[in-house]
Amino acid sequence: MSEAEVALRLADFILSLPHSGAMASVAIDGASIKVGDAIVFDIGRFMAGIGWEQIKEPQFGRNVRTGAYRRNDKTIRVHSRPGEGDVVATIDGRRVVAQCKKGPLVRKPGGPEYALLTAALGQALLFDVSADDIVVTAVPDTPVFRKLAEIWRSRPLVRRAGIRISLVARDGAVSGLDV
Repeated sequence: MSEAEVALRLADFILSLPHSGAMASVAIDGASIKVGDAIVFDIGRFMAGIGWEQIKEPQFGRNVRTGAYRRNDKTIRVHSRPGEGDVVATIDGRRVVAQCKKGPLVRKPGGPEYALLTAALGQALLFDVSADDIVVTAVPDTPVFRKLAEIWRSRPLVRRAGIRISLVARDGAVSGLDV
């Protein structure tokens, strides 16, 4: 599952929660949707497939991956600005800031899950957040990530930092983001 899909599914999930804000901001870099000239993840098609309608065409000079999508009274804004968190939204007036990572859906020998989740936790530690913010790492919901999450959620420094490890499933379900 690509990082873009993890981020968009997480934003979709957050906006579906009671007491969520009206907007989520999702940062997507070019490397997660395009390799060379080949598009590996079509944001517009994906968003349409999960019920979001593009409401604003990308402006002249901007990336084709940027834009806004609406479903009912909720909006997801896709941008390419680094350093803000991959997903930023609000729940009950509290800001949620998430660092998302891709991951294989099928287990492979020497798989990258450990390194990906470690990197996500490290990046989440560096967010400029307030004490009220909810800091999240989000990775695909697979058996390997699930096992790491179960173990690492109870680690003293992860608990002290208050970082939540969330698992994002292909069907849009998210676990580990208890709010």
